[in-house]
Order: sequence, then C-alpha cells, then structure tokens
Amino acid sequence: MELYDVHTHQILLEDTDDPYHSCILDVYPLEFEVAKETNDRHAFSCGIHPWYSEDSENQMIYLKEIVGDPRIVAIGETGLDKLKGPSFDVQIPVFKEHIVLSEKLEKPLIIHCVKAWEELLRVRDEANPAQPWILHGYRGKPELTKRLVREGFYFSVGDDINVESMELIPIESLFCETDEDFMDIRDVYAQAAQAVNMELEEFAEKIAQNIHRIFPTLKAPKPFDPEEEEEEEG
Repeated sequence: MELYDVHTHQILLEDTDDPYHSCILDVYPLEFEVAKETNDRHAFSCGIHPWYSEDSENQMIYLKEIVGDPRIVAIGETGLDKLKGPSFDVQIPVFKEHIVLSEKLEKPLIIHCVKAWEELLRVRDEANPAQPWILHGYRGKPELTKRLVREGFYFSVGDDINVESMELIPIESLFCETDEDFMDIRDVYAQAAQAVNMELEEFAEKIAQNIHRIFPTLKAPKPFDPEEEEEEEG
C-alpha cells in the first residue's frame, strides 16, 4: 500500500524520515534551495501564500527563476483568503501570476481558499486553466462541493473533513494531506477511507492512481503494510 501526502509543511520538523510515504513539501521560493538539499526523496510545491502576497515581488522574481526545477511538481500554495492577508486588489494579481506559471510549465496548482469561493471561481472562469487546481485542506459543505465538482476541481483532505461532502467527491479527484496538522498521514487515509465507505487498501490504491496520473514524477514510497506494523508493535 503506497501512501502519499500531497501537501505538508511537516517534513522539515521531523528528525527522521518515514520511508512509508512520499510527500509534496510546501516551501516558499527563498526556502527551496536549502530544502531540496535536506530532503532527497520528496518533491516540492512552491509559491506565495495569499497571507503574504503583499510586498512579495522578490519572492515572485525568485519563484520564476526556480519553478522549472523538476523537483518542484506543483505551484503554490496560492489562492485567496477573505479573512486574513491584504486586500483582493493585492491577492488576485499575485494569484494570477501563479496561474500563468502553472499553465506555462504544465504543473498543478495547490489552492488555499477561505471564504472567497465566488472570487476564486471568477478568476478560474477568466483563466480557463488546463492544469489541475487542487483545493488543499478541503472541508466545504455539500452544496459548495457539488458546485466545485462540476467546475472540475481536485480536492485534498486532511484531519478536519466534512463526511457529507466526501460522499460527493469523485474518488478520481481526491488526495490526502497533513498540512500543518499533527495527524499522521496513515490516520488521514483511514479516516477518509471510512468516510467514503471503502476498505483502506482499495482507497490507498485509488489515491495512488491519482498521484501517478497528476504527479507522474513523484517517487513511490516503500509499501506500507498495516498488518506487519501491528505484528511489530505486538
């Protein structure tokens, strides 16, 4: 069983690397050079969070210089946040620059969106992107979920999920993540599998297929066997 964490900030906090899952580690542009030297096995997403989009010109200049690196497999996290950060007059232009990079380099976009769904959808309609847009840390309500599914979004879920919404998301559009939470990725998988009424191994296989399709260069981890772990703990 292959396990993948599509969006995390946690690996830099770990003293030892868990060989049983592969990560896409989110970093800021100016962090990338150091991060890639200290994390040989994992891939990266790189971008400017909407909270920090003001006065981000230097970060954006550097992002454009490094984003072609093959170890950067996704752009972001980027997006819009109505509750925190500068005004949308600042956030939206920075977000659009990420979209341009995503389309030019044919790399998926990792999206942070808080209370800004109408604005996000307007930008998406204008951009008409060909690349996948992955809503990270998704926990939206069912009515919103139905709309976003129709619009073709992908969804990455973590610790806090909306079970009713999980039932509406096509399994082909789903990923799992830990973000900044302390929940183990194995527990995220177990919780999500239960929410969609699937056996853990079958669920993990579906998620792995999504990873291989959307992130074909992401290295596969050492296969994880829950039964073997139970025997070792016993």
